[in-house]
Amino acid sequence: MADRPTEFDYIVVGGGTAGVPIASRLSSYLPSSHILLLEAGPNAISHPKVTEPSTIFELIPEGLLVDYSTTPQKHCNNRQIVNLAGRMLSGSSGANVGVWMRASSTDYDLIAERAGHERFSFKEMVKYFKRAETWWDAGADSEYHGFEGPLHTVGGRKYPLRPFIQKAVEQLGYKYNPDAAKGDPSGLVEMTQCFRATSDSSSERQHSARVYDLTKVDVRCESPVAKILLDEEKRATGVELVSGERLFARKEIIVSCGAQRTPQLLMLSGIGPRDELEKQEIQVQIDAPLVGKNLFDHACITQYYKLKDPSKGFALPFEGTMRPEYGQGFPWEFNLFSHISPSRLAPVLAADKEKAIVGTDGEQHPHLRDRRCHIMHLPFYFPILANMNQYNPDVVIGDGKHIAITALSLLPLSRGTVTLRSSNPTDTPVCDPKFMSTESDRFILRTAIRTTLALVSTPPFADVLDGETPPADSRFPALTMESTDQEIDERVKEHMQTIAHPMGTCALGDVLDSEFRVRRVKGGNLRVCDASVFPEPLGGMPSCTIYALAELCADLIAGRS
Repeated sequence: MADRPTEFDYIVVGGGTAGVPIASRLSSYLPSSHILLLEAGPNAISHPKVTEPSTIFELIPEGLLVDYSTTPQKHCNNRQIVNLAGRMLSGSSGANVGVWMRASSTDYDLIAERAGHERFSFKEMVKYFKRAETWWDAGADSEYHGFEGPLHTVGGRKYPLRPFIQKAVEQLGYKYNPDAAKGDPSGLVEMTQCFRATSDSSSERQHSARVYDLTKVDVRCESPVAKILLDEEKRATGVELVSGERLFARKEIIVSCGAQRTPQLLMLSGIGPRDELEKQEIQVQIDAPLVGKNLFDHACITQYYKLKDPSKGFALPFEGTMRPEYGQGFPWEFNLFSHISPSRLAPVLAADKEKAIVGTDGEQHPHLRDRRCHIMHLPFYFPILANMNQYNPDVVIGDGKHIAITALSLLPLSRGTVTLRSSNPTDTPVCDPKFMSTESDRFILRTAIRTTLALVSTPPFADVLDGETPPADSRFPALTMESTDQEIDERVKEHMQTIAHPMGTCALGDVLDSEFRVRRVKGGNLRVCDASVFPEPLGGMPSCTIYALAELCADLIAGRS
């Protein structure tokens, strides 16, 4: 231990979805540099429950998932909403469902506006999406898809409910979209996951530390960082571990600890809102009022629908319909992206004008721009998450009797905070996303649920369903097309959850400049790259974009951009 080096060229703090690619690429682009990657959790690269995609929730008792449950949420019956994140080498990429998707080009162009640079536009980001991926379909358009990246994907499975859902969706006016990766995901799109097929009937999770080369990186796991060290000129010089050990960076420090832990680490280091730091008796190094602000997350409602005839094999375990490729990923094949028309949404946004921190009046509001997707639906061919909160004992995973449909609000207007629980770095931060605190958010999720109700009431999909199996709690009856707004809102208050996509707490254009550098740090040698950098909500699952941002960040650090 005593012989280990204490000085490096670059120190990357956080070995997760972004930190691993950054460290890996820097070791390749700058081969003479000494790169240190610090991860608070253990090395679980080959842990069988990380490699196997279907065992996510078994990681909780092993300490590889940490719960950053929210404060009591006023608009959700004062519930504390569970919000899980990975705590291991690979971070949350080692503990997600592996959805691999890009959002609308409008989302990226808006991020570019807020960040102050065209490099974040969809047109410029495509090369980074491509660099990260090996797309599963070799015949796909090479202008938009990569075929030599570290992250392999799977897709193209056809399930027995496919024609029922597709025809119902088309009857509702949505179109089948054959390639959602070209900048417009609207409509019914094929679901792709970043798993690698290991046989005709199996796959393994592709997570950052498993697929990016770290052989030339000094990787130290179980090394949580207590603070970033700044000298008298406010230049980042190194880090201090929770153990007290100090490690120094000759060139740069890159923080990639996620939307909850990254702002916490900056504040523990004296970089943050003055009042928050003084409350915890932390010396203010840089008064940065927006660190920890701008927290947003995707809210969702999952509903469970009983099949009229389970013997037809429409749901897991697909009795009589099972095909080998079903073992290559989660049993779901479609995502439905949709917009709310400006005529319906604009009046609600206008009423929220003083609460919403993004956009301005009328047609200029970002939510009203072309090709923005406000809602996404995920039809699962098994009752996902049914066992997590004892929703209803009649809903059993794996008995072939139920499917699930999750409706997500993709573009929240509510903005919350990450603040310090104490000055102790081993404490979790206080996370308050203020879910459903704007009328716009309540309207969007209510609209999403009504879209679910329309879908399950439309033939031929309706012909195979026997209605919703509601929560066991009698206060919440089954929802139908005739349900009132109040009944829907009551369901949301009690059963809204998140699928753990916190973002925005060290936003580009606010906390960071357009090269991911923390503003007012002398010499620009402290950067942040992870889910905290999004200045605006991303209308889709974020992991693919986080990988692309990490690729971009590595280019900037290495002088390749």
